[in-house]
Amino acid sequence: MARHYALVAPFIDAELARRGDERFWERIAREHRGQWVLELGAGTGRVTAILARFAGAVVAVDLSADMLDRARARLARLRRVTLSVADMRTLALGEQFDLVVAANDPFSHLVEDEDRAQAMETAARHLVPGGELVLDALWLPGDEAGAARGDTGRERARIVSLGGQALLVRERWRCNRFSRRCEAHYEYQMAGQTLAVSTFVARYWSMTELEVRCARAGLAITRCWGSYAGDPWDEQTARCLVVVARKR
Repeated sequence: MARHYALVAPFIDAELARRGDERFWERIAREHRGQWVLELGAGTGRVTAILARFAGAVVAVDLSADMLDRARARLARLRRVTLSVADMRTLALGEQFDLVVAANDPFSHLVEDEDRAQAMETAARHLVPGGELVLDALWLPGDEAGAARGDTGRERARIVSLGGQALLVRERWRCNRFSRRCEAHYEYQMAGQTLAVSTFVARYWSMTELEVRCARAGLAITRCWGSYAGDPWDEQTARCLVVVARKR
């Protein structure tokens, strides 16, 4: 994953520019105004910058040093933010937070059960009693999951703006319906030239797995949304899966 993000770091902000989750994270940040926040998988600091406007302090970690280099440039003027390269499976900061945030699902890169359980337990261990984990979980709606399980996989192409130029992003996901393990292939092209190609494995969630893993870590899911606008989650119609889990 460190290799993948080193390759895609120059393009990731342009790729996520239309994700549409900024107002959602602002709402979460406002709910936790003045509190201490831990962000897992901070990337280039896109969501970190939103959290820092309202938090008492933010500690943000990521496995990729290349991504955090970009985050440091973005967040250089913010004094309440600490950035660290760390593996969230083994993170041990020795302190607890009111809120743990996992935007754009860093858990999805953990495809083995043991790794997922360890990361969830780490998140729970860093929460104060009554503290909340907000996870924007990797989720494939029914139509996309069906396509991803087909012979050709789910393919998608879109054009985004990078430095005022058109960047073509091509992606293909092939997934196993039983394990929910996927192989994702990404290509970035500009002016007919391929700038980067990367393949990685990921695993999307089911609601059942989320409930079980949270419960085993001492967390209880209290809220669940199927869109960044706050629509209730429905397995048949939801376009995303965002949960809030509170530490017992």
